[in-house]
Amino acid sequence: MSEAEFDLVIRNGRVVDGTRMPSFVGDVAVKDGMVVSRGKIAGKGREELDATGMIVAPGFVDIHTHYDAQVQWDPYCSQSCWHGITTVVMSLCGFGFAPCRPDDRERVMRRMTRVEAIPYQAMAQSMRWDWITQADYMDALNRMGLGINVSFYIPHSAVRAYVLGEDDRRKDVTPEELEQMKQLVRDGYRAGALGLSTDFSLIDRDADGGLLPSAAASMSEIEELLAIGREFNVGSVEVTPEDISLGEPEIKMLERFSELSGRPAIHTALFHSNHKPEAYKQALRHLEEANRRGHRVFALGGIVRIGSLFNLIEYNLFDDMPAWNRALACPLENRIENLRDPKIRAELQDDVDNYLVRVWSGRWDKLKVFESANKKYAGRWLDEIAQSEGKTPLNAFLDIALEENLETYFYIADLTSDDEYANAEVAAHPFVVPGVSDGGAHTQFLSMGKYPTVLLSDMVRDKKVMSLEEAHWRLSHMSASAIGLEGVGTLQPGMPADVVVYDMEKLGIATPEPVYEPVIGGGKRLIERAVGYRAIFVNGVMTFENDECTGKLPGRVLRTSAYDPEYNPSPLRLAAE
Repeated sequence: MSEAEFDLVIRNGRVVDGTRMPSFVGDVAVKDGMVVSRGKIAGKGREELDATGMIVAPGFVDIHTHYDAQVQWDPYCSQSCWHGITTVVMSLCGFGFAPCRPDDRERVMRRMTRVEAIPYQAMAQSMRWDWITQADYMDALNRMGLGINVSFYIPHSAVRAYVLGEDDRRKDVTPEELEQMKQLVRDGYRAGALGLSTDFSLIDRDADGGLLPSAAASMSEIEELLAIGREFNVGSVEVTPEDISLGEPEIKMLERFSELSGRPAIHTALFHSNHKPEAYKQALRHLEEANRRGHRVFALGGIVRIGSLFNLIEYNLFDDMPAWNRALACPLENRIENLRDPKIRAELQDDVDNYLVRVWSGRWDKLKVFESANKKYAGRWLDEIAQSEGKTPLNAFLDIALEENLETYFYIADLTSDDEYANAEVAAHPFVVPGVSDGGAHTQFLSMGKYPTVLLSDMVRDKKVMSLEEAHWRLSHMSASAIGLEGVGTLQPGMPADVVVYDMEKLGIATPEPVYEPVIGGGKRLIERAVGYRAIFVNGVMTFENDECTGKLPGRVLRTSAYDPEYNPSPLRLAAE
């Protein structure tokens, strides 16, 4: 038997290479973790996979996740890995775990418990904390072993916390403090990070319910940090505005941020909302106008209907409404007292009626009792319950919750992206990247990582919204290119062999609704697994076979061309030690 010429040959599949070129039936050869040849390949592979009747495509790139903590106990970053994603980007929205001083670790975990609903006990038991700077953190992950590729932004709130300590929500900073922040941003770029991420949204709150450090910062500080991007000319900047509807002020801000940094500006999330059903159309027009004016501005698009399962003991996705934030961001006994108060209830109703800069639609006909000890309520919608009891929906909602000390589980059916026609329009827009998985965050309440599987099975196979070639370009090469992540996203020779092989006819979600599974530390999370993936390869190594994990860890930290392996971290690292 002749010696194998390649490490792997995937044979006889329909190859969709991620460039939008027409697909073809043929082979893909891999050697040393890289794609080396495509077509009809005569040479043998040490490993061969028959992909007859299947799609062979580049692995997907998920550009908005918060796996910064979960990767410490789950090196595959599920759910993303189950849905063909081979690269994830972390430290979005201005928060992360690096840089971080040793004496600030507890506070950072408390912050992430509130802002992204990451279970505290899971972090307390699993975080290795063998890093201080962002470069340390990236190196630590490479040492730990990864089942997926990871890349990072430079988180603004973490930078502020490192310099200002517990005073990190102070608006004004001294010139010396600002210089220290700028040095940390430069350190992040030299570690290979993409660029600054920042967040002004009121739905994202600190452990005590107050503003995040990034939301408290002055615009002059933000602009000086963004301008450092011009020194490196890599990556992008990522922004979560206060109003994610992307109105005129927000698009002008993103244009300004792109101009200051010299790089693309990425808007965190654009999706259809039932309480502002036309807002997404305005947002799409604003993206077109910004790019027509010569700015590189992209939005991450919510393309999959998302519901939310929650109770009022831990839920933080009402924090973008001021009265709800005041009522709920407090110890449980105070929260119960607040929700009984008629005056506070009137303020909550006023927010629902008038405060539209929020995510939840406010539609009681789309909110139901999911799980309750009081069986007469289970499975019923709040508008119907309220009508039968002669109450307002808000009072019915709160009375049911208070009867069980807020342990009642409710389900919001239309948290985002409730209109399939709007989702299709968003998914096909030239300046929208599909995604918003928020992987690793809000896992008790949301399940959003399934978007690649839904895009391919629903929008491509069933509804014919776009071609197979277009969908794979968007899921891989467009996603990476929009944020300035170079060297991934296609199956062209010389690219990393991040590959998905799947059966289009069998592709789908394993369960009709999200289901709970336990997590380390005693918590639980909602999950939705995929079916139909024959194989997933990361850097030429199979990580999933027939939807089951192989246990191999071929992932790596992806860095930009600004990465300087010889660079010594700034003196601030020594000060922290």
